Amino acid sequence: MRPRAYQDLLGFVRTACTHASHAGRELPVIAFYVREHAIGWLTPSFADLLRRWPHVFEVNPAFVRLSARPDSPQGRSAAMAEVTHDLARDGALSGWRDELVSVSAHYGQPELFRIERAATRHFGLMAYGAHMNGFTREGGLEHAWIARRSPDKQIDPDKLDNLVGGRISAGMSVDETLRKEAWEEAGLAPSLLAGLNCLGAVRVEYSVPEGLHREILFVHDVWLPDDYKPVNQDGEVAEIRRMPVEDVIESLLAGDFTLDAGVVMIDGLLRLGAVLPEDPQYLDLVRLMKP
Repeated sequence: MRPRAYQDLLGFVRTACTHASHAGRELPVIAFYVREHAIGWLTPSFADLLRRWPHVFEVNPAFVRLSARPDSPQGRSAAMAEVTHDLARDGALSGWRDELVSVSAHYGQPELFRIERAATRHFGLMAYGAHMNGFTREGGLEHAWIARRSPDKQIDPDKLDNLVGGRISAGMSVDETLRKEAWEEAGLAPSLLAGLNCLGAVRVEYSVPEGLHREILFVHDVWLPDDYKPVNQDGEVAEIRRMPVEDVIESLLAGDFTLDAGVVMIDGLLRLGAVLPEDPQYLDLVRLMKP
């Protein structure tokens, strides 16, 4: 048996979903407000950096408030663009994507501002993504299509992912994002996604060197013909391979998966019956992954 980074699937989920695990992982963070909405969490050191822009932020020991003028989505977006470009220029923000994401008090509510994707962890903002597990049957047994991230990826190079996953950019819907990523990452034509619906959502939250990774992932499952092989199109995936469910679980426990994709995979494994409701861990897994 391979060495395990996690004792069991519950251990994996507790690491990825620290907001719900009550595992003593509380961080010294400061609330980040837009108007009355606490939309992010900042480390004290990062909050202190924001004193450089007194015309943009009100910085207090207990909280930071975005006070841009004009007080509108466009005004806030322009102010955050100024700040993030300066941070990137000075080396305090890396991995620039040139991709804007939308920030709101709650998904689907009016937009508060837009910000460069690379800055979401620094500001502890809730991000949103669309993910899809790819399943097939071989010899009557269930297998999953698993992607390995390119070694050149800025985040989690060489780690395993579920078949499709991507951040929802500003102005994009869940379905539009999923279909875009399905083609780019796995070469899945629209005909293979006919009738596909969102099955729910999971939430991940964990500390990273930049600050706090917070993300809600809208989850989907697709069943592919046994003679079909997904093929990456955008060069961000090193390989895609078919794995028996038992091997997927061992890879999860070994720490081979990214935390966010791993939670989506575990959510899919519950639907497959890899963990039954009678298992003592079942309800804890469901509870911890809930948004």
